[in-house]
Amino acid sequence: MKRISFFMFAMLIGSMSLFTACGDDDDDDTTPSGIVAGTYSGTLVASIEGQVVANEAKSLSLEKNGDNAVDVVIKEFTLNVVLGNNDPIPVNLGDLKVGKCTVAQKDGKSTFSGTENLTGVKVPLAPGLEVTADCKVDIVNATVEGNKLSLPIDVAVSMDGEVLLSVKVQYTGTKK
Repeated sequence: MKRISFFMFAMLIGSMSLFTACGDDDDDDTTPSGIVAGTYSGTLVASIEGQVVANEAKSLSLEKNGDNAVDVVIKEFTLNVVLGNNDPIPVNLGDLKVGKCTVAQKDGKSTFSGTENLTGVKVPLAPGLEVTADCKVDIVNATVEGNKLSLPIDVAVSMDGEVLLSVKVQYTGTKK
């Protein structure tokens, strides 16, 4: 009888270990950058002088860079730019990164801004004709509210210090 009681006790202890709950295993990062970090899917619209030159589905990432900053990263960034009635011209910027965008939070809304200077960018002027230019990429007052991202980007294209072209970009996406 002692032997049966011992085995029953051992089985009870063994079965209890199957139902032991651990604490919440989710590593919810509540830092400002942790809240917005992730991959977003959405639409990127680029305009030159009010004329839409590209409107495409794109994914981008907000990667945590400290507790209060993120890097905006678009992998293998190519835009098919349409100038006038011409065929689309692919503009390939490779992996685009605007680093160390400072994140602030207020009333459940996160905002961030940042600037990146790109040098030696190949800018098409017409099919088969391109120039090498520098681009200043400004992200000003991007917002994340819930899982929705609104990312305005101003790009100044310059050569020899003179701005030749201003491109307005608006990205709107949802966190995956």
